Amino acid sequence: MGKIRILPDNLVSKIAAGEIVERPASVVKELVENSLDAGSTAIKIELEAGGKRLIRVSDDGLGMSRDEALLSLERHATSKIKDLEDLFSVSSFGFRGEAVPSIASVSRFRITTKPEAEVIGTEVSIQGGVIKKVEETGSPGGTTIEVKNLFFNTPARHKFMKRTETELSNVLAVTERLALSSPGCSFELTHDGKTLLRLQRRGKTSERAAEIFPNCVLYRVSAAANAIRIKGFMSSPLDTRSNTQKLFTFVNTRGVKDRFLTRILIDAYGKMLEKGKFPQGALYVEIPYADVDVNVHPTKSEVRFQNTRIVGDLVKSAIQGMLKSAPWLKDYKVRTDNITRKEFSGRELRTHFGSHSPGSPEYRSAQSGDPLNVQNHAYSVHIDSRSIKDTVTHSSQAQENIDRENVDEEPRELFGAEGFYSSLKIIGQLGDLYIVCAYGEGMILIDQHAAHERINYEKIKNAYLELSPLQVQELLVPEVIELSPYEANLIGKQRKELLALGLRVEDFGQNSVVLRSAPALIKSTDYSELLKDIIAEMGEGGGEKSLSERIERVISTMACHASIRASFELNYEKMESLLKELDGSEFPHSCPHGRPVAQKLTYQEIERMFKRT
Repeated sequence: MGKIRILPDNLVSKIAAGEIVERPASVVKELVENSLDAGSTAIKIELEAGGKRLIRVSDDGLGMSRDEALLSLERHATSKIKDLEDLFSVSSFGFRGEAVPSIASVSRFRITTKPEAEVIGTEVSIQGGVIKKVEETGSPGGTTIEVKNLFFNTPARHKFMKRTETELSNVLAVTERLALSSPGCSFELTHDGKTLLRLQRRGKTSERAAEIFPNCVLYRVSAAANAIRIKGFMSSPLDTRSNTQKLFTFVNTRGVKDRFLTRILIDAYGKMLEKGKFPQGALYVEIPYADVDVNVHPTKSEVRFQNTRIVGDLVKSAIQGMLKSAPWLKDYKVRTDNITRKEFSGRELRTHFGSHSPGSPEYRSAQSGDPLNVQNHAYSVHIDSRSIKDTVTHSSQAQENIDRENVDEEPRELFGAEGFYSSLKIIGQLGDLYIVCAYGEGMILIDQHAAHERINYEKIKNAYLELSPLQVQELLVPEVIELSPYEANLIGKQRKELLALGLRVEDFGQNSVVLRSAPALIKSTDYSELLKDIIAEMGEGGGEKSLSERIERVISTMACHASIRASFELNYEKMESLLKELDGSEFPHSCPHGRPVAQKLTYQEIERMFKRT
């Protein structure tokens, strides 16, 4: 029988570090949060090898004296809280006093700091948690922390770090999240000497959102009740991404990756989102500190609400207020009101966090959906508020896993016959979206967008695999597309792969590219959005992937852009041609994202509707 023993301090430190420091992005998050807590107005982040070789965070904050610098390296030493009561009213980003000593225990660590009022600063060098040198040094006001060779003394953790591109992508996402929470601070991120992100100090959160979401129109959302307020900027259901990397949530300015908030937010869009697509934007929850517990996870990325039901209802109220006004489709407001009324009325809220009844709070919801035209930097907003007496609810079919990939469904036996679609008798078009056909046992409804998407997907895929030629057209007016530095760098690495897909992209000045040619089948599309969707696919799953590694998803994205949409009227000849092409597909029964192309309605089912059987 083994003996119980007290673990040595160095082992305890490494265990604690494993809970807090997962990768370079974790280090950047903790250090930048400390800088913000110190009142910094300018923060610079320097990386080498994605942060694996070097992370340097410099700020102009309060700085520390010699004694404070040494004390900050002790576990559970913090200036943020003093007693138990403070733990339930935490307003700072950090409060545990674990981050700095944990990082220092698994790296070659150096801190240089000086209060503004002092003449001489302090430099402390640490290796693997052991202090090697403490000396006076010349230094500007503020603090600079260098973290070299992360996990050099814990090989088991070091081998789990990802490729440089993946780690860099995660650091970039963390920096954008922190920048959205602190618009009054400037941020600069460099990698191997190259500037990837430079954000100036801003007076408004909307101005910072303009930098984080370039060339994207966001709309204000707002709702409030019981001392809880929801506000933020969200995209329309037409301006989406294929992952949640551009979807940020905050609680009292603290950036969180909370599954409850993310799921409720996505659920609020309902079926107005295409399957596999996610909105963009930033959502802020302002709540009394005593009503939220931030001390539930070492990384402080998850929270627990005392009134989960009210928070969930307010999030949905804010989003649906914008959706019902349909600011992106002003000419179709009446039609959209009918869609949203049918989609969102009379459903019961269900979460696995409990059923705390909010009674009947008076919600104040922004109904105007005022746009933030990020491209033109238009920020004058008037919010027209009104009371909503009924509790706004959401679909009972909550999305359990927002990152799950869709797979093609197996074809049904009915649709297995050769030339099946061509043999159908076309009756007409329903809602400018569904082709209505008759067959021997009843009726077939065909989703024209899903059908066209399947056809285009196989054309592009076969051309990429050199099974058939893909017609490419030179653009009469080449399109110049502005990107972020990171996006431009990523596109530059994938030019040959893009060319194989018919997209000829060339550099066009700093952070801009010019599109010279595109596949002929991709017409009347927004090439800027197409390229950004391709970039999003390469970044799917939290890290950069080469285009060849994501080729199936990238081709699916291109096929979607090339396909006819809803509200597109087809004449009989075009419907007939579409069905013939569908018969020529290898797998004509679902779109590349897994949605069915056709559904049957038998005579027996119709007769049951009319109570004839």
